[in-house]
This record gives sequence, structure tokens and C-alpha cells, in this order.
Amino acid sequence: MLKSYWRAYRPPTVDVLIAAAFIVFGQLVTWFRLDGPDGYVGPRPLNAILNALFLAALAWRRRAPLAAVCWAVGVYFLPTALVPHDITFAAGGIPLIFLTASAGYHCSRRRAVLAAAVAMAGLATITLTMPYLRSPSAFLWNTLFMLVPWFGARALREREDRAATLAAALATERASKEVALRDAANAERAHIARELHDIVAHSVSMMVIQIGAARMQLQAGAGSAQEPLLDAEDVGRQTLDDLRRLLGVLRADEPDARDPGDDSVTGAQPPQPGLTQVEAMLPPLRAAGLDVEMEVDGEPVPLPAALDLTCFRIIQEALTNTLKHGGATRASVQLRYTPDALLIAVADDGTAAPPVDRVGHGLVGIGERVALFGGTAKAGPGRGGGWRVHVELPLPAPTAHDLRAAIPSS
Repeated sequence: MLKSYWRAYRPPTVDVLIAAAFIVFGQLVTWFRLDGPDGYVGPRPLNAILNALFLAALAWRRRAPLAAVCWAVGVYFLPTALVPHDITFAAGGIPLIFLTASAGYHCSRRRAVLAAAVAMAGLATITLTMPYLRSPSAFLWNTLFMLVPWFGARALREREDRAATLAAALATERASKEVALRDAANAERAHIARELHDIVAHSVSMMVIQIGAARMQLQAGAGSAQEPLLDAEDVGRQTLDDLRRLLGVLRADEPDARDPGDDSVTGAQPPQPGLTQVEAMLPPLRAAGLDVEMEVDGEPVPLPAALDLTCFRIIQEALTNTLKHGGATRASVQLRYTPDALLIAVADDGTAAPPVDRVGHGLVGIGERVALFGGTAKAGPGRGGGWRVHVELPLPAPTAHDLRAAIPSS
């Protein structure tokens, strides 16, 4: 048990060194009377022993601050009522001030107040027993010397406690937001996975139909079956790409997830919406009070079903956020086709920043969808005010079907 107590209250090396330095200094003051003649009474050996016992408490100023103050007052200041001995300012007053301030910082509020009361009891004892300290002015100055450092140390401790509490609250809030963002991202991934599942099922159905048509045309000649087989090959390649994306999105099995192999040709889901359906999405938004304009720059090119759906969802989610959270009355949608990429820009005249509590299927969903195709997404205040979402999606290489369509027939 003694070992466990020693491990718990073992003083730090630096405090032991401080206490040793003060003990050496106190012995010099006691034996050579370096602090003036007024405070020296009693035999020097007794003074030296009491001073050494008193200053040893400095080693526990952090491990047991209240006990250190009580020990110091009990072995050095209270005995003056019975046996007069040295009470010097350099080797007695300053160390007690140091101990009291340490207790004010390292103790709880109640224990710190108790330590200050014990120190004041020791100060009152020497004030009553030493004639040259009995004047009101001397007692007032000694009280100020004792309590001002204590108040300063206590104020510093409470300020640090408040800062630590605030930091903990901020860390908790940040962790909660991160959890909410992760949950929103997982929900978006699951939603994207379901949509990709439907696209893959529809593409497989189209492949089956095209191969069936080729089989039937083989009866009329091999040449007539080439076109549907090539179309099936293109659809198959796109389906493989969609499957890879689907596997990248999935993080866990969902209870309502379906096996693509369970869909038959007649039971497959219909194709998901794409950029051709954006115009049909605008009238309800205009009826809700959001004046939306759409502009297309460049020559539109056919997009794979998954990429086409992603572009539609990006515009849909950006406009939905604008309508719900931005406080905007006007918005614009710009599509710009370049040889290698498709640029999407959605801007509004609403607030310049999204609400802090908007977490979920807005910007998180856009980021998840864009990352799926290796694109980039940026959102922030526009130059002229409002909020702007800018997305760049790389365009896939032309398929064999596109290349054949580009070759003029002779």
C-alpha cells in the first residue's frame, strides 16, 4: 500500500530540485542571518530543522498542494505560538506564498479556498506572536502578498478550465458533424448503388434483346447480324464499367438490395433519367418561385447511362438546395461540352454560404457522384454574390458504335 501511495504522490524531479534549492537557501539564511535581525529568535538548530521541514513541502506543491500548505503551516508557522523561532520573509514568507498560489492553481475551487484559509491562519498566528508585525499596515501588506498571487493562479486555472471545456464541446460538435457527414455519404453511396443497379439491369436487358435479334437475323445471313452484335458489345463494355463503379460504391449489403441476377428481361427496371429530362424538371421549380434558365454550349454527345444519370442528379440536387436553403429567386444552369469533359455550372442569387446545419444529400451527394467518375466539384460564393456549384466530368472515349456512326456511308 505504501508503494501505491508513493507512486501516486511521488513528486516530480523538478519540484524536488526546487525544494532542495530552497532548503539550502533557508539554511544559509538561518545560520548566517541574511534577512535582517528582526525575525531571528530562538536557537538556530531548532530554526534550521523547522525551516528544512517546512521547505520540504515545496516538493509536493503539485502532487498534494493542499497537504503541502497544511504541512508548511503546521510545522513552521503555528509552532511560533508556543516556541518562538525564525519567520523570515525570504525563507518563510515567499515559500508560503508560492505554496498557496500552487494550491490555487492545482486544486479544485473548494480545496483551493481551504488552502488559502489555512495559509491565512498561519499568517494570523505570526502576526499575533511577533510584535513588529502587529500593525494594521503590516498585516494588510502581508495579506495582499499572500492572496494576490492566489487569486491570479486561481483565475488562470479557471480560465484554462473554461478553455478546456469549450475545446471539448467543440471537439464533440466536430465529431458529431463528422459522423453526420459520414452517415450522409454512406446514404448517398447506397442511393447511387441502387441507381447503378437499375442501370446495369436495364443494360443487361438491352444486351439480351440485341443478341436475340442477332440470333434471329443469322437465319437470313451473317452480315445482317453484325450490327446488333456490335451494339451488344458496346452495351456490354459500358455495363462492365458501371459494374466496376457499383462495386466501388458499395460498402455494405443493404437489407433491400436485390441481386442483379434475379432480374429477368421483363422485370428489369426502366432506364434512369438523364440530361434530356432536365428541361422537364424546370417548370415545377419555376412554379415554386425559382426562375431557372438553362444554357447549353457546344455540341452535345451521347453519354453512358450512369454518367447521364449523374449529370441529371447533380443539377437536380444543386437546384433543390438553392430552392430549399439559398433564399434565391433566380438560378442558371450551364452545360458546356468540350472534347474531353462536360462542365456543369449552377449559380443562384441567394445567400453566399450554405447553412451550417445543411448536411446530407446536397453537396455531399454531388461530391460522391462526381468522385465516382474521377471528376472535380467546387462549391462556394459566386463573384457577384449568391452560391455557385461548378462540376467538371471527364467524357469517356467514343465507343465502336459512335465511331461507326461518325463514318459517312458511301
